[in-house]
Amino acid sequence: MLPNRIAISQKATDKLRYIKSKTGLTPNVLARIAIMLTIREGNKLDNAGVNDLDGQVLSRDVLFGDHQNSYSILIKQYTTDNRIETPIAETVAAMIEVGVFKMGHVKSLVDLTKL
Repeated sequence: MLPNRIAISQKATDKLRYIKSKTGLTPNVLARIAIMLTIREGNKLDNAGVNDLDGQVLSRDVLFGDHQNSYSILIKQYTTDNRIETPIAETVAAMIEVGVFKMGHVKSLVDLTKL
């Protein structure tokens, strides 16, 4: 179900790099957190700015690691509940975009734990 590669926007890439510089967490771990924030909040993806997918390309194995099956199920449930019919790669990129926006104020690991 999950694509082999997921391209994210340059804006999301820049934000992930910034948060990495403040927290030390890698972009793939931060992207996982962003996906979970989107799922937890039940946010719609209508206003996710994923028109440009010129940012970082994350491979499925790096992005989801050993938890591919869990993320696959969670993303499938999310898309079903929200009646999302866009391709899964675009959906995941939009979920990362929305979640990264929610992480905008994070400047330390302590801030991250308060999300």
